[in-house]
Amino acid sequence: MDSLPIIDLSIKQNPATISRLRQALRKYGAFRLWAPELKQAVAGGLSRDARNFFQLPNGIKQRTWGYAGFGTELIRGTTPIPKEGINFFRKNDQRDGHIAPPAEFFGSVKALHDIWKHSRDQLFSTVFCDVLESEIPLTGTPVLDYESMGIQYYNSQRMIVEGGDYSPPHMDGGTLTILIREDDADDGLEVADLESTEELGSDGVGREASFLRVPAAPNEVVVLAGTRLQRLLGRTKARACVHRVVGPGQKHSAEDRVSVGIFRACVPPPPA
Repeated sequence: MDSLPIIDLSIKQNPATISRLRQALRKYGAFRLWAPELKQAVAGGLSRDARNFFQLPNGIKQRTWGYAGFGTELIRGTTPIPKEGINFFRKNDQRDGHIAPPAEFFGSVKALHDIWKHSRDQLFSTVFCDVLESEIPLTGTPVLDYESMGIQYYNSQRMIVEGGDYSPPHMDGGTLTILIREDDADDGLEVADLESTEELGSDGVGREASFLRVPAAPNEVVVLAGTRLQRLLGRTKARACVHRVVGPGQKHSAEDRVSVGIFRACVPPPPA
């Protein structure tokens, strides 16, 4: 398997597609989803509004609900991620003395979230009933249905000065992450071949495993299995995806980047 299989929720899945999805969830913990409406919502306004927000003065961003400054988010509690981000729909983010994001920006995020709500039940039904044949409930409780959305901003110029990758190898918590990226055949996303190493932790996997590059193709998003899904179903059905985003090469030296993550059944942040 030299690429992730793709699923189109508008058609009935044939046995060959189901078999490839099962294999991919064990081998990579990931697959691709045909989702033109999600991609168009990001390209049609959200990407522009996000860039406008991240160009605001730091004093304004720091006082905005859900904002995380450059390098303040950590992987495994120790490794800073060289990006800025803002999170929506998370509990405990509306702190006293802070301000709401710009109205246009929030409107674009809400529009994307409304589109996602129309497809998520079908995605869960297809993946967990048809593909994984799971009888374990993965929706229907406050924890399993908890969901947030994160907008990530990467500045290539800053990365080139400071060095390193956009994002070191890591796993996401929760059941699924829906990753929506701007179209780019070489944006740096790679997923680990989990069958190429006996390591289980993301740090060890990142050092030893071979990685598969996943281009950001038109009309496609990537679905990543998280640690909660692995715990619920077991590794024989789905592995938590270890993924990374390698740093900018010369081609991307003058570019910035926006990506959107929808995090399903993620752990809410503790109260401030």
